[in-house]
Amino acid sequence: MTNLLLKTLMASGAGSGKDATFWMPEQASTVAHSVDLTFDVITWISYFFFVLITGALIWFIVKYQRKGHEAVTEGPVHNTTIEVVWTVIPLLLVIVIFVVGLKGYLNLQEAPEGCYEVQVTAQKWSWTFDHPDYAVTQVGELTVPEGQPVRLIMTSNDLLHSLWIPSFRVKMDAIPGRYTSLWFEATKTGTFQLLCTEYCGKDHSKMLAVVNVVPKEDFKPHMVKLASEYEDMSLEQLPAYAINRLYNRCQSCHSLDGSDNTGPTFKGLWDRVSKGDVNFTNGDNLSNLLGDGTDYVQPENYIRESLVNPQKHIVQGYLGAMPSFQGQLKEKQITALIEMFKRLDELTDADGNVIVNTDGTPR
Repeated sequence: MTNLLLKTLMASGAGSGKDATFWMPEQASTVAHSVDLTFDVITWISYFFFVLITGALIWFIVKYQRKGHEAVTEGPVHNTTIEVVWTVIPLLLVIVIFVVGLKGYLNLQEAPEGCYEVQVTAQKWSWTFDHPDYAVTQVGELTVPEGQPVRLIMTSNDLLHSLWIPSFRVKMDAIPGRYTSLWFEATKTGTFQLLCTEYCGKDHSKMLAVVNVVPKEDFKPHMVKLASEYEDMSLEQLPAYAINRLYNRCQSCHSLDGSDNTGPTFKGLWDRVSKGDVNFTNGDNLSNLLGDGTDYVQPENYIRESLVNPQKHIVQGYLGAMPSFQGQLKEKQITALIEMFKRLDELTDADGNVIVNTDGTPR
């Protein structure tokens, strides 16, 4: 729990940025000020009464401390003025807090017209962002324009998650079987942390993503480039693209260094698959499913099936927690992942660190 708390504080960026305070990260959206105002009002009221009550307590202890052993038989039993004061003042303070908070809440609930919409899918343990206007799918990374309202329409593929962008002061649950939404308008360019704040299992603390805010005039060219980025790539370029753009959706469950995780490691995966050296929980073996007249014929078909229908054959020793990527990966992206598995030794070092950029150049 301590490690999770530290990661959350570090991810939220608390105490960093030009506008950061002791309590809050920098303000990077139009709604951040109203959220912070509510927080500051409550905090300073708490400071005031803490000092007042503690000071009064110390003063009463000193002034009215018992100085002898004589019996005290009388004391005040009623004071209308005091009772009215300690009723009316808290009531007024609660009304002020309610008004300040309600204004911010209503603003957050009602998205402005003309929002740029993004479809968000949460699942263990990654975020997927679909841009319908540009036919772009981003995994673990969300690109938005500066100075334009953005509306996120969210759902979950498995269980309850919660999307939080600390610098934007927005948070909303992603719920299986229904849609929720939130909106924000970024006021600064840069990269901001996005994370899940609803405990969702083993790798909850790793369910991170980033929000890249680009100048409004650069947003459309950037998205057009992303939309055609992999379509224009040759087969030789696809592995580097896959490990930089697609693997971030897999990394919470599948390692590159051979270590155990929620799912089988990707290290040596192609060798195991091409040789049929994979056992399934139903007692079958992949070697029986490869070759003419079998389910897959070629090992590439098994990998494709594992991406779009992962529950069909569950690898022995694992629980089958992988969700389906049917409709979330284009055919060329599936090809890119297959090519990545084939050339993984060229893309990573002995420790499983990625050593190439998206364009294939060394890091």
